[in-house]
Amino acid sequence: MRGNVHFVVLYQRFELLGDLEQFIIIYFFGTHTAKYTFYKFCGKTSFYTPGQHPNGIAVTLACLDPRTFSHVEIHNFENAVI
Repeated sequence: MRGNVHFVVLYQRFELLGDLEQFIIIYFFGTHTAKYTFYKFCGKTSFYTPGQHPNGIAVTLACLDPRTFSHVEIHNFENAVI
């Protein structure tokens, strides 16, 4: 519904640059496995810990500087849990 095109990287390979932690709020619910990260002022979710991949960080593609990568392949899939 929110149109979040993202990819998952291993937690150990994710590095948050700068002093951004003062601007971030982490929201938990349910089992507390997923960690939804929001910026305090705009509400944007540029990365989060997905519940289905707790050892990784899901990074929102639209939040990346396009000069930092040369190729993106998008694979569509249904991941509905009923």
